[in-house]
Amino acid sequence: MTTLENSQIQEENYYQILAVPSTAYLVEIRNAYEEKLEEAHLEAISAYSLLPEDETEEKLLKLSQAFVALANPIARARYDDEIKQIKNYAKNKTADQQDSVSATEAILPSEPAWNKTEPALLQPKITARQPAEKLEIAKSAPKEVVGQTQEERQDFYLNLAVKNELSENSLEEYYSKLKAHGGKVTYNGAVLKQIRELKSITLDELAKITCIRSTYLEAIEDEIFNNFTSEIYLKGYLICYVEAMNLPAEQIIEDYILLYKNYLEAKKD
Repeated sequence: MTTLENSQIQEENYYQILAVPSTAYLVEIRNAYEEKLEEAHLEAISAYSLLPEDETEEKLLKLSQAFVALANPIARARYDDEIKQIKNYAKNKTADQQDSVSATEAILPSEPAWNKTEPALLQPKITARQPAEKLEIAKSAPKEVVGQTQEERQDFYLNLAVKNELSENSLEEYYSKLKAHGGKVTYNGAVLKQIRELKSITLDELAKITCIRSTYLEAIEDEIFNNFTSEIYLKGYLICYVEAMNLPAEQIIEDYILLYKNYLEAKKD
């Protein structure tokens, strides 16, 4: 996925960002994501909130990245492995430091304690490789998620990866036709729907992948903006939609949210 390719394990990992345990079922993760969107929404509309808009945007992006990663059983297994490696690295480094301190104290018992600060641990980057074959899911991962087995969800993502890959040439041709008429590709609901159909991805399939209710996905494509209580909800669901179909998130969100803001302005008149 596009966003995940450049993501790293931050000070808070994805489980901590969504406030769920590492063994959480997908339905718990989805509910936590929606609760966090609600919190962000309330913060944004609060009259006494001093949270800048760019901080709200950053928070929303982190929430969506966490949800997208943990909803994908393949990405989640790899992410769990990364966390485990970091913990083992930190544990071994701490043990080495303790051994080093003990050895120093034995040699220089009269020396005062050192006041040097240990530099922060380098945190490895998570690479989101497109799955070409079935991968072993981490044993700690829950076996059942929203009525689907881990194996079934893994199949959904593998099939999605194949569809995204096979449609690359067709998508380029589609973009070329759009540019021929207007000189620039502008994303709206109709364009997103055409891209989804070009990729042979059904709404039901996309709903199972993203764990976003199909009514919201359909509302995105049909530009039924009143189905979303705020821009934060719309943007959160839109990020999941875009990530699943491996599309340019930044431009799509910019184009689409402009449509939403124009809709709000029109309602005022």
